[in-house]
Amino acid sequence: MELHIPNSFFQEEELCGHIVTAKTKKLWATQLGCLQELKRICAKHNILFFASGGTLIGAVRHKGFIPWDDGLDVMMPYEDYMRFCEVAPRELPHPYFFQNYQTEPGFGPAMSRIRNSETTGCTSYDISMADGNYNCGVFIDIFPLFGIECGRWGLLKQKFLINFWKRTIAGYEIKRTTKQRGWKWTIKKHFHPNALLWNFVNLFIDHVGVSKKLLNVCASAKSYSQMGLLSFTGFNPKLIWNRDWFDDIITLPFEFTEIPCPKEYDPILRTQYGDYMKFVKGGQIHTMVHYDPDTPYKEKLFRL
Repeated sequence: MELHIPNSFFQEEELCGHIVTAKTKKLWATQLGCLQELKRICAKHNILFFASGGTLIGAVRHKGFIPWDDGLDVMMPYEDYMRFCEVAPRELPHPYFFQNYQTEPGFGPAMSRIRNSETTGCTSYDISMADGNYNCGVFIDIFPLFGIECGRWGLLKQKFLINFWKRTIAGYEIKRTTKQRGWKWTIKKHFHPNALLWNFVNLFIDHVGVSKKLLNVCASAKSYSQMGLLSFTGFNPKLIWNRDWFDDIITLPFEFTEIPCPKEYDPILRTQYGDYMKFVKGGQIHTMVHYDPDTPYKEKLFRL
């Protein structure tokens, strides 16, 4: 399923009062290539996914990327997400790489990514974790969507265990971060409560095991009427939605391709953003601090 990008797409232009550079257009084109691979694999294996966050706003409001955005996010119900994690590593051709906690040491369990290894696209977190092997190509994010337990005691248990395993993983990340220096960071690395929690838990279980524990707890709801991005943000009320809002999926234009979106996108976006039709620049969670669609990350990061 080859993606054909017209040459006119790469021209700098002003959109909604914002100058979109040719470099940003190349970044977008790289992410659209990742999206095309995602669509191909999901169609082949009957896996459900749909646009999320700023990408969903972009599809609804701009029929493409938000002009000042540099990310592309999708969600999958957890069952579909697990099937995708199983098939993606063998389905993705070079230069694409499926990145999650099982394929990339140090990557957290909150999400997965499809990266283009012949490019550079790094968040500040990527830079802190990069050790020469960590893939820092341009990416799209894939978030699992979990049910939230209806029962009172089941919900309390789910919240407690999610918080426990998320703190443990945060401690692991504090210990593993490779590019932080100075005495303050040294103290944090050895004495932060989450770092101490990781030291204890790691006596019995490794990072992969802890990641599996978190995902299993997030997916533990026996009955639910609401869903959320529990592995990523926990119980953030702005990221908790009614289950039936995801029952019907429609296809919306996105640049020169299409993307699946929940039919009930309006209450989903209003819960997360309020008046999502109002232009608000900035505020992305995964803003790239370095990106170069023309240079492989192994070359680019060596120069930084």
